[in-house]
Amino acid sequence: MNSQEFTNLYTKQNLDETITSFENEVGFSLIRLYPKDTPYHKDSKRMFIKIAILNRGFFYGVDMTKPEKRGETTSYVIIDGEKYQKKVTNFFSDNDGNEFIFDEALKKIKHGKTNKSFTLNEFIEILVNNHLSDMLFWKRKVNALINIILKILFWFSDKHYEKVQVSIDKYNFSRENKSIMEEQNNAEPFFKYFFISKNFIFSILLVTFLIASLSAVFPDKIPLKYIWNSLFGEFSLSNPLVILLFFLALFSSEKLSIWLNKNIKDFLMPEKDYFSKQKETFIEKLHNYQYHNKFKLKLNTQVNKKN
Repeated sequence: MNSQEFTNLYTKQNLDETITSFENEVGFSLIRLYPKDTPYHKDSKRMFIKIAILNRGFFYGVDMTKPEKRGETTSYVIIDGEKYQKKVTNFFSDNDGNEFIFDEALKKIKHGKTNKSFTLNEFIEILVNNHLSDMLFWKRKVNALINIILKILFWFSDKHYEKVQVSIDKYNFSRENKSIMEEQNNAEPFFKYFFISKNFIFSILLVTFLIASLSAVFPDKIPLKYIWNSLFGEFSLSNPLVILLFFLALFSSEKLSIWLNKNIKDFLMPEKDYFSKQKETFIEKLHNYQYHNKFKLKLNTQVNKKN
């Protein structure tokens, strides 16, 4: 089957503007108008749909685009549609091509897991329906939470995290082999003997102060003094357990600071020895998770009109 024969299996719909067969692959691209009751239609946005049968498997993708006229030709710039209250979902098949296959005998697209078959028109409606739905609503919430966590973790190590900036830094450091992890040479008593970031120990002291203050103001609701006295005796600086816990807190803070700094260093400046097969650090996993926007296609063919 050639590209034109595959394209002929699709029947053009009212909202379709142009259908273009691919030259080098079996497939086509489709420019479609958004439903008239949507803000995307009022703003002259378009859907850019791609379907192809590649060597690695069946490929599909849908994006919101903004048409731009350049002389007598029109180009389509992909946009994310974030400015709209009701979000759309741009997506493409980034798997190995086994999610859907094209059954040439039936001239239909078959879903691997359910074994359901769809005509080309039905499959286009599935793609459109998923595109018009906010499939990444909860993913954005999780991404925002992860972004806050990363900012806090970097702050604990006296550094700053911004998703775009660290990606640029990571690229630049890999090219220039430039070290950004300065050695800690603090002269303060805690930092002289323990490798603890300033913001890290500031947080510990702040939390300790708040708990002690609340315990003093609300002794009945936060009976820390009574719990301590019943377990370890009177709280005083001469109590060996107080000294032990103090140094235990410092040692624990040091271990956490060292672990955190190593994770950040390995994230920004990974080893260039490809044979070492360095694994993703905890920081890198969190950072990369924000870019993995995977979801399962809803296989209903009814387009959601409430957009």
